Amino acid sequence: MGAVLPLRSTPAVSLSSALTGFLADCKLRGLSPHTIEWYQYTLRPFLRFVGDDPVGVDEPTVRRFLADQATRVAPRRVNHYREAIDRFYEWMVSEEYVTVNPAGRIDKMREPKKLIEAFTEAEVVALLEQPDTRTFLGLRDYVFMLLLLDTGLRLSEALGLTVETVDVDQRTLKVNGKGNKERIVGFSDPLLRELLRYMTRRQATLEAAEQGKCPWLFPSQHAGKAAPRGIRLRLTQYASQAAITRVRVSPHTFRHTFALWFVRKGGSPFHLQKILGHSSLDMSLQYCRLADTDAVKRQQELSPLVTMDLPVGRRKRLR
Repeated sequence: MGAVLPLRSTPAVSLSSALTGFLADCKLRGLSPHTIEWYQYTLRPFLRFVGDDPVGVDEPTVRRFLADQATRVAPRRVNHYREAIDRFYEWMVSEEYVTVNPAGRIDKMREPKKLIEAFTEAEVVALLEQPDTRTFLGLRDYVFMLLLLDTGLRLSEALGLTVETVDVDQRTLKVNGKGNKERIVGFSDPLLRELLRYMTRRQATLEAAEQGKCPWLFPSQHAGKAAPRGIRLRLTQYASQAAITRVRVSPHTFRHTFALWFVRKGGSPFHLQKILGHSSLDMSLQYCRLADTDAVKRQQELSPLVTMDLPVGRRKRLR
């Protein structure tokens, strides 16, 4: 049995009040609202499992919680629980609410490696044909899909763009990524042409609605910041209209598609890491490994024995 985690004698603290303090500390440290919401959502099931009293929450308790979750959710989700509990208790140790982190010695659960699915060119064409660009929201969705495909931005990053973050002269975007880390991402000439057309229409539409000061590049129909759930829902509707069932149509699939096509066309994994805002090369190298499969196929298709007019198979047998 693991050691019981003693509280410091004063002041006593419940897990729920400790969680409130932890989330407040996350906010003071400048973590993004999305990250803070993730902690809250991920730690709630743990608190329901163990109760509100930290006394008695030891390593076996955390292991039982994770084992229970492993019967309900995928390994990746179980690892999310482990990570959130670990960071929560590291904070409680630093605050001297407990003396031991009960998740500190628990290893991550092995996750199955899944092949990254990306759109085919035909699927991208079909999706881009769905929005009614005669309407403002249709044009917004059309340009939004182009931007995801052109830059590989995360959904939260794309929705966080304002008009000021777009530099049309340099063809760059100032992106606020994970952990409030800012990076510069370029975009192509074709996207520039569509963005300029869209931004003109956007401003006229907002001014007609007396909302001309709205800062968001992709506003909602009420001139606020577009909600992630609303964007996902509209993409799902376009997928249904385009009869795309082979792959999930989501903002992250656009990101995967950008990354895969980038390395297929010779892009460097180091450049891809910087563009996507990854903290390590691991994900970029995964795209490269997937592209290696494409390389084998292309070799089979473009071998000189295939593309040259050689007398292979037509050579006369020696007598």
